[in-house]
Amino acid sequence: CHPLAIYGTHSPWMLATVDENDTSRPYLFIEWSDKSTSIYDVEWLQRFQYNHNSRLESRERNEVRPIHAVRKNGPPMWYCTPAAEKDCKVVYPAKDAPDHGADGLVHIDYDSVIGIDGGHRDGLFNLLHFIFRDGAVIISNTPSPFLDHKEDGINMMQDEAMPVAKLAKAISGGAISHGMLYGDIFHVRTGERNSNNIAYTSSALCPHQDMAYYESTPGMQLLHCVAMGDDVVGGESTLIDAMAAAYQLRELRPKSFETLTKCPATFVKQRDGACMTYRRPHITLAEDRGSIFDREITAVHWSPPFEGPLCLPPDDVDDYYEAYSDFELLLNNNWDLPSEKDLTSYADEFTWKRKLKPGEILIFNNRRMLHGRNGFTVAGGVRAENGHRHLVGCYTNIDDTLNTYRVGLRERQPCSQVSVLNVGNGTTIVP
Repeated sequence: CHPLAIYGTHSPWMLATVDENDTSRPYLFIEWSDKSTSIYDVEWLQRFQYNHNSRLESRERNEVRPIHAVRKNGPPMWYCTPAAEKDCKVVYPAKDAPDHGADGLVHIDYDSVIGIDGGHRDGLFNLLHFIFRDGAVIISNTPSPFLDHKEDGINMMQDEAMPVAKLAKAISGGAISHGMLYGDIFHVRTGERNSNNIAYTSSALCPHQDMAYYESTPGMQLLHCVAMGDDVVGGESTLIDAMAAAYQLRELRPKSFETLTKCPATFVKQRDGACMTYRRPHITLAEDRGSIFDREITAVHWSPPFEGPLCLPPDDVDDYYEAYSDFELLLNNNWDLPSEKDLTSYADEFTWKRKLKPGEILIFNNRRMLHGRNGFTVAGGVRAENGHRHLVGCYTNIDDTLNTYRVGLRERQPCSQVSVLNVGNGTTIVP
């Protein structure tokens, strides 16, 4: 195992220092035969004991459950638990944690993250902390990308100068990802790119992840609302926590859960300039021994608009579609089936929905959260035209963004007791 620090004839491992008189946390000091000294955090050693109980405790700390999920009304229920109070004291000892807004998400001012000079501010850690804790945050008071304050998209900043690009680079260590199909910066508005994606229409979007046909799908997605006309009817953005929903599916429909961990779906992108496919199960579990019901959920893959032909043995097809239907009812609150009320009521309670306002950036973890949109028109029945509803977006890599957060967390708490919830990248988190 890794020590907190090694002192001897060579430089310390990491930059950790330990006060031998510190009684707030127990440390184990070992002096080796070469006269070097290793220092171990005892709580860390206990956490990673080679026994069944420590593994169960680790799963309990890290696995995303419904208690962690954003809701239709109010913040995640986890914030009412003693564990939340303990974490807050560790991460925010000065009691300066940002509050959740009335919509249940934490709102962070753009200027607290990106300074006038383009430098990064203390708000960057807050942003990252609540993205990985809740799955989504809202950035408020974001500068407009329009050079002349018009909303026709003609006189806009260069892509690299856009506020959403600066924010993406801040959280990811300097890079925007997944720009091959739509560009590093993309525009979500009616008629964009000749509407070669349903997102570029005014139709409703069911809950989904973007680019599930990639081997490594985008991590964070950022959507900057730059125009939302007063006459737009509908167009609310939606979110639901897919990893928490998978946990609930295991509780309510264990057979369906098992099927979705074993039967691979086919995700596709086929159009001019794109020919991509990727097969994998909808739910991924930790590579551990034991029952699938005892293993941590490490990823969910769900994108109905981009699914291709099912390639399964005939005997598995009926079970697959039954399981698929159960999970769809759990994720999409547009169904009203009294016989499946336990599934549909979950979707209703845990679907976050709100119309974004100009100057807001919705940032969410595309690996954990499914996003969607209500269809929209202009008052009077006329379909919306360009400029009435206009979002500017981009992606970041999940591992780059997680690294930025964990480095910031380590700087605040070198021996952090804070557990990081699973981010949906197919592996467990090891502190």
